[in-house]
Amino acid sequence: MHHETPSYRTEFGAAHDSASGGTQEPYEYVLKLYTRHLGVRLPMAARPWCGIVVQNGANLILGLDKYQPMVGQQDGMDQAKAIAQTMERYNSYQPRQWDGGKDQEEFEAFKDYIPDMILHAVQGVREAFKHANMIEGEYQRWHNEPKIDVPIMLYQDYSGGGKQTDLKCKPPLRNPPKKDGTRSWRVPKAEGIVPNAQQQMQQSVYRKATGEPPSLLFVSASGYYIADEDNCDLLKPEALDRAYADVVRSWQIKQNLLKAANGSWRTLAGLVQPDFNEIARRHGPSIVDVANQLWRF
Repeated sequence: MHHETPSYRTEFGAAHDSASGGTQEPYEYVLKLYTRHLGVRLPMAARPWCGIVVQNGANLILGLDKYQPMVGQQDGMDQAKAIAQTMERYNSYQPRQWDGGKDQEEFEAFKDYIPDMILHAVQGVREAFKHANMIEGEYQRWHNEPKIDVPIMLYQDYSGGGKQTDLKCKPPLRNPPKKDGTRSWRVPKAEGIVPNAQQQMQQSVYRKATGEPPSLLFVSASGYYIADEDNCDLLKPEALDRAYADVVRSWQIKQNLLKAANGSWRTLAGLVQPDFNEIARRHGPSIVDVANQLWRF
């Protein structure tokens, strides 16, 4: 999609917005732009990594791996082979070294549960699209919002037959430590999960972009659950209209910040209040250093 990027956005590399950008705190959005500008990657964590590989494993089985609209759904891989390949990918992750071993512990614990999560994801996707002729996988799409002067980029996990669904993984949760200091894990139930505000806002963008009713496929090692407009008030059209208005407001506020800063990182940083505790918790010491650079007046 060719689009002339307004000059006030060029220095910040903000040539498009995204569905997820519409749900970020302003300081987090500015920090993301700045790390991208420096070519610094924000660190991964075991929990989101688990979600990425579960989707990857499901896609191998469903024939939607490296999906391209022109090619469409392919023959799926054998289940056992797909799971083995996915576990190999999962094990390539390097856990965080700065959170007192929490990420390492989660990384190790999740291994036992990933195969079941993959199989439940496959079952859930097949159920969600049982009336569709074919399932589309994830690819880059664009949406134009008249109030925002750049296109909105979005990636939907699955669509087909006039429906769409987004996969959300629920890895195991820690139980409180036992008397002897050891810890066990509990598998969350997928049944009846209600989308959070961020998920609802994201779905509102997908609906606006495609005109299709969205749904969320929640997957854990115990099963799967599809939340949609029939069983979830937050995914009904009027609720999604309200959520979309919130997203547009969020994009507009960020657009106003970029306009006011007009190419100056110093000015941009001076317009938003960073939460250093949250930056430290989510991204660790190296990104705190980057944030200190940005918010040093």
